Amino acid sequence: KRTGGLYSCSCPAWRNQGGGPEGRTCKHLKGLRGEAAELERVGSRKAFYNTGARVAGKEAAPTSAAAGAEAARKATVALASQWDEKKDVAGWVMMEKLDGERCLWDGEDGMWTRSGKRVVAPRSFLAGLPRGITLDGELWMGRGHFQTTMTVVRRQDAPKEWERVTFTVYDAPGAPGGIADRLAAARAALPATPDASLGLDAQTAAAAGGAAVLAHEVCRGAEHVKQRLAEVEAAGGEGLILRHPTAAHRGGRTTDVLKVKSKKDDEALVIGHEPGKGKHEGRLGALLCKLRSGVTFKVGTGFSDAEREDPPPVGSVVTFQYFELTEARVPRFPAYQRVRPDVAASDFR
Repeated sequence: KRTGGLYSCSCPAWRNQGGGPEGRTCKHLKGLRGEAAELERVGSRKAFYNTGARVAGKEAAPTSAAAGAEAARKATVALASQWDEKKDVAGWVMMEKLDGERCLWDGEDGMWTRSGKRVVAPRSFLAGLPRGITLDGELWMGRGHFQTTMTVVRRQDAPKEWERVTFTVYDAPGAPGGIADRLAAARAALPATPDASLGLDAQTAAAAGGAAVLAHEVCRGAEHVKQRLAEVEAAGGEGLILRHPTAAHRGGRTTDVLKVKSKKDDEALVIGHEPGKGKHEGRLGALLCKLRSGVTFKVGTGFSDAEREDPPPVGSVVTFQYFELTEARVPRFPAYQRVRPDVAASDFR
């Protein structure tokens, strides 16, 4: 329950924790408010992760029907590969890479994360989305607001802050044709959306709320990519996405969708903690991580002092940057970036 600004629960896990109520949590509060919101409220990963199951009921396996539906939704998500700067991308569709919550609208009444979990959005938000067409995009609150976005959209009580969220659409997976045709179908389904094909800045759409088709343009080649990347990164953006102009949508990792950043990055599952030495004695030295390929490696840089004291837990997914892959496909010079609560650990098994 909530009394004033304080949350409490009657379960033994909450009652038996030390300290004041403002620093306590439990799986029931995580389930009610969302993990990101509770982590932000209690302000300590130790308190957050030491309360048993992260979300009430998470230990229960889904029914076969629910698991099948979840797997089917995950299979429809197209995942970008890295651009190697050698592939000719002239004529491809270029757009900004957003740092929000990847989201699918099913064309009926549900929004779903890339891992197939339902997003609890306000009914008023869902009412503004078109029926009869599936849309792929990002729940986004503007550049540099990844953690704020996660806090809002992963809550289970659809907070008022949803008014600041835009569903920024960059594909209509079920529509026929190449990406230009699918974006046209998305625009037609969202009649209030401005024509973003002429370079409308993505940040403009983020300020509007509701739903909008992401700004995009036709790429003129490698130099155009580098020029646009420099502009986006200078403005605080994450990078670019390039989409094959004529390829039909297909789910899974694909070379029809390419991501472009100044530094390469990837996601990894945390499988262990290596103790620190020297100045880091008594706290984290490195994360032991696993890629989707099964390759294991260590991430020992990029952490703040607070993150070394209270590191991402085993079983969480993190994003890291790296220089290149060795011949054995091991990342060189990996550096920690952040926890990714929107990516499922099951993707790595």
